[in-house]
Amino acid sequence: MSGNSRCAEEFIKRISDDKNVKFLGQWIPENLPEIIDDFSEIKIPDFVFSADVVLDYTKHQDVPYLLKDAKKVITTSKCNLKNVICADCFCAINITEKFGIPEFKVRISKGKIKGIEVLKSSPCGAAFIIAEKFKDVTPEEALNKVGLLTQYECKGKGGPDSSIHKAAEIHKNALEDAIMKAKI
Repeated sequence: MSGNSRCAEEFIKRISDDKNVKFLGQWIPENLPEIIDDFSEIKIPDFVFSADVVLDYTKHQDVPYLLKDAKKVITTSKCNLKNVICADCFCAINITEKFGIPEFKVRISKGKIKGIEVLKSSPCGAAFIIAEKFKDVTPEEALNKVGLLTQYECKGKGGPDSSIHKAAEIHKNALEDAIMKAKI
């Protein structure tokens, strides 16, 4: 992993508890110039290239190219390399079996949500926090609040067209899908 962000910190905490995933380490590049002219000057630890997946949180346009020899890179930077997946936010991409695009299973009884199981969590863990908040509320109330609550819990970047708004939409869609399935 490269870069330092609140999302990365939360993901490291949560993925460390996953027995099926081995976290190899974190690389935080420091003092990168705005444009990297000589890639050979940047020293990257070997473990980065042995990882199955590298998450790049730097938002630096040259870092994915520094990682061209990694197996798979997920980044929010623009890049056209074959081993790189570009995403607006990390909860829009499936990273592992348990982390990526959120998925919920909802149990409804007498018009209220009686339980929400997180089948797959957003990397920062917002899905778990959201699930705790919607017990004993109506599905409509949950759908009205899920976007705002996600934005509150999201560790991504803010702003009008940012990852925090995309995360809110992704979580709302996931909860809406689970509610629809529960009503069938």
